[in-house]
Amino acid sequence: MIQKIINFLKAVPGAIWKHKIRSSVALIILIVAVYYGYNYFFTKTETETRYILTSVSKGTITTTVSGTGQVESADEKTVNAEASGEITYLNSNVKVGETITKGTLIASIDNTDALKTISNDKTTIENKEDSLETAKMTLDDLVGTDESNPTVKQDAQDDLEKAYEDGYNTVSSAFLDLPTIMKDLDNILYGNTYTTYQDNIDYYTYGAYPYDESALVYKTNAKDAYEKARAAYDTNFLNYKSSSIYSETATIDSLISESYATTKLVAQAIKDAINLVQFYEDTLTDHNIEIPNTADTHISSLSSSLNTANSDVSSLFSTTNTIESKKEAIEDSTDQIRTAKLSVKSAEQALQNAKDTLEDDQDALSDYSIYATMSGIISAVNIEKGDSVSSGTNVVTIITTSKIASITLSETDIVGIKVGNTATITFDAIENLEVQGTVSEVDASGSASSGVVSYGLEIAFDTDDDNVKAGMSVSAIIATNSKEDVLILPSTAVKENDNGTYYVQVLNDEYDLTNRSIAIKGVTSATPPTKKTITIGLADDTNTEITSGLEEGDQIVLRVSSSTTTSTTSSSSNKSSSNSSSILNTGGGMPSGGAGGPPGM
Repeated sequence: MIQKIINFLKAVPGAIWKHKIRSSVALIILIVAVYYGYNYFFTKTETETRYILTSVSKGTITTTVSGTGQVESADEKTVNAEASGEITYLNSNVKVGETITKGTLIASIDNTDALKTISNDKTTIENKEDSLETAKMTLDDLVGTDESNPTVKQDAQDDLEKAYEDGYNTVSSAFLDLPTIMKDLDNILYGNTYTTYQDNIDYYTYGAYPYDESALVYKTNAKDAYEKARAAYDTNFLNYKSSSIYSETATIDSLISESYATTKLVAQAIKDAINLVQFYEDTLTDHNIEIPNTADTHISSLSSSLNTANSDVSSLFSTTNTIESKKEAIEDSTDQIRTAKLSVKSAEQALQNAKDTLEDDQDALSDYSIYATMSGIISAVNIEKGDSVSSGTNVVTIITTSKIASITLSETDIVGIKVGNTATITFDAIENLEVQGTVSEVDASGSASSGVVSYGLEIAFDTDDDNVKAGMSVSAIIATNSKEDVLILPSTAVKENDNGTYYVQVLNDEYDLTNRSIAIKGVTSATPPTKKTITIGLADDTNTEITSGLEEGDQIVLRVSSSTTTSTTSSSSNKSSSNSSSILNTGGGMPSGGAGGPPGM
């Protein structure tokens, strides 16, 4: 056998050499099979999620609008009033033929009403802040410290539990009365007070029957009512004895309802018994027959029992209503919280609107001061101190050789643009040249072309450059709004819900973001990030203003990094290597750019 194996091994090289192609293919297949088999059985792929964080900081948000146009020579330009009112100040140097410098105060318009408006705006803001605080306190009272188990719902559940306890006690109180009532009723109807051979019910019936056959009807009513009350009472009493204050709420519910029905039947039986005895007395009185004192005693006893039974009926009815009311309160608690949250959101929006109004009115305050929009020689002065002017009134005309940029904007972009807005101008023909300017004129009406409405505006250059020639094409970036020292976040960290509200994602733990490794690679977390609702204000190309929901320094998830790790296991050691990674944005990201940013701009 050994010799055969040796001979076989000696023959293998010759066979391989003889069948080179087949042997090569077989070898390749064997190598591939070993490679993939090894990977399949001895390697393991895992995905690791890392969170790239950022923090809320304070900074400046500036929204802008872009437009294009051409350079023009501003030979003669007018300076117009931007507000209405009486001219309270006129610069004594503003005279025809005098030279004036851009930015010189020409005149002032009475701003008393504007200042009153601003004062009213501030009062409104204080009121809105109070309303918001009240709304938040109401919500806090309803929710408490644990939103998953809100206070208002827990209170309603506690009230319902108390209502069931009170309901059972009411039933117990009724069953302190009912045995005595039923015993007295039974004695009055079926006792033998008058004769040993005749029940009282028959005595009263047949004592009146010879004079009025209606006595039989009264007897039937009293007898039937008593039998119904007795049957209900006997069953109800057994159910009561088998229950306790610790019984299930469904059992107590049923017991209260049953006791209410039973007590009403007992009250009706008492009433029909009184009717029978009273009919007996009335019939005897009509026929001048003396009434036994026992009949009056029976009526008095029955009346007392009726008052007690009616009181129990009222208590049981009130208990039933109370329990139903407490059940509805639990169901209503969710709506109460939802309404309270809407009230907070509405109050926040009202406060923001009031702040926006104040900001607009404060900005408009500058309209009451009229400044030269460019340098040149005054060719006309059209006002005097004490004159009344309207917005758009031509105040002064200036002859100048300064250049301006004539820009065209769409009807959506022109909104918010006004005289005095700053702008940065670049030139297609002059590389790396930027000129600062100020909006000096805005068209009051637009022009339509092919269904598209556009508006023109002019931007006066702050400085002249000899390289700038009339007719050159320009691009302008105009600042429409700016806020300093406000809370800001990178816009990619701000997500939008389907209902138009906004949120950010936060982790439970705090991290040292000054650590370069953490800042670049991010962190892992055993628990996923949670949503935190926020409200936003302005947004520029990169950042978004946070108006509520966050504080400076709060750490927010900027993006999520997902990396794939392959682990190789052998009999001697375990090795792992990172094969791939990807960056994921979670949720809906914020749009970039001032014009297309979130609401509140």
